[in-house]
Amino acid sequence: MDTITAKTAPPPQTARDRFAADLAKVNVVLPVRIDTTCQASLVDATGREVLTVDSSGRRPDAEAWKLAHWVVLALNTCGGFRPET
Repeated sequence: MDTITAKTAPPPQTARDRFAADLAKVNVVLPVRIDTTCQASLVDATGREVLTVDSSGRRPDAEAWKLAHWVVLALNTCGGFRPET
């Protein structure tokens, strides 16, 4: 029986790596962004829809827009992408 040595053991994954891998399992490719056709919808790097904030339209547009941008910031930051300054 072979034993795993320090040389052959896989490197430990960071929380960021696990998060990105989990998103990939549900077909989300980082970074996400606001869709150009709807200010409350998020799409991934391939243009695939990820989610829509306030799909019922009950919030004012400004609130939905702000929430969508916070979700983009959170997803991208957790996935290792830093916002542009």
